[in-house]
Amino acid sequence: MIQCGPGREAESAIPAAAIQSLIYYASRAPAGATVEIGVWKGGSALVLAETRPGPLYLYDTFEGIPYQGELDSGNPVGKFADTSAEAVQALIPRAHVIKGLFPDSLVKMAPVGFVHADADQYESTKAILLTMPHLMVKGGFILFDDFGVPDCQGCTAAVEEFAGRFLVLADTGKALVIV
Repeated sequence: MIQCGPGREAESAIPAAAIQSLIYYASRAPAGATVEIGVWKGGSALVLAETRPGPLYLYDTFEGIPYQGELDSGNPVGKFADTSAEAVQALIPRAHVIKGLFPDSLVKMAPVGFVHADADQYESTKAILLTMPHLMVKGGFILFDDFGVPDCQGCTAAVEEFAGRFLVLADTGKALVIV
């Protein structure tokens, strides 16, 4: 469980060290909208809501993992379906909760300063890398939660194929792209 503010908690699959890293990079990213792609029950989104001011956009199918490729062995279709857009909206009232497959569900947003990419699989991560940099302020951060995770080889492969540079964070092994 993640506790944020009095009476506000949410379930998260992210280890405590990764949450601290998320807070660190989110708080140091340039001003702009905040985006999370791959929300599940809203645990890390709640942390972002309390770390970054400004618009918060939360993208998820809210029906679980949408597809599984060769490199996505750890996350079968439908995993993480035990959630709803309505539950996340109730948890974080100020957020723009967008249900649907990213990037098909993309809505008009203010320029983005920080993205938490938690999409677990190759195709979704590739879509993030192709779409989000063009919508971001110069110097904006994209933090890839599933980079280097053994069950998420698709995410790692998509980031490694990315034409831009990325950093592998020493504290968590996650990847960070600075646009």
